Amino acid sequence: MLDDLTTTFDWDQGDDAFPDHTQPLVEDGRTEARIVMVQWVASALLLQEPLTLMTEAMTAQAKRRKADKRTLALLGAELPPHQDRYAAMVKAHFHATWPWERTNVVLRSVLMTAAAELTANVSLGTGALVNEYTNIAKGFLPTDDVAFVRATLDKLVLVIRPAA
Repeated sequence: MLDDLTTTFDWDQGDDAFPDHTQPLVEDGRTEARIVMVQWVASALLLQEPLTLMTEAMTAQAKRRKADKRTLALLGAELPPHQDRYAAMVKAHFHATWPWERTNVVLRSVLMTAAAELTANVSLGTGALVNEYTNIAKGFLPTDDVAFVRATLDKLVLVIRPAA
């Protein structure tokens, strides 16, 4: 079975599917900042650590990325101190029979990061943010989970920005 796997990467020569940390993951720096934050949130959830304990490491990593510094600073200022608030906000839209802990960590991370940006970045329209985080989810999650992300974001918009 393993013989059937093919790749264009030469792992023995150091090739990697991801660009070097000095190269952008995507063309848009704001999207990169959002992906970096989703990564940090996922790491915190996996390690069961509060984001506030990871701020120093996040800041050091951010300096090496090509992420938009304004977007990253906005998310970094909003999400870590309010991590529990955003987790509760997202959890409120989960079905009672589907426990938070049983849900994909990346899915939770995308939703928490999106909720934080919907709260903090009022200069950007809700439709643009919902589409942005739906597209980020498409890069990491199966189709059913992407649909769940989209539906949950639509509900979160009504809670976070009811006048929008």
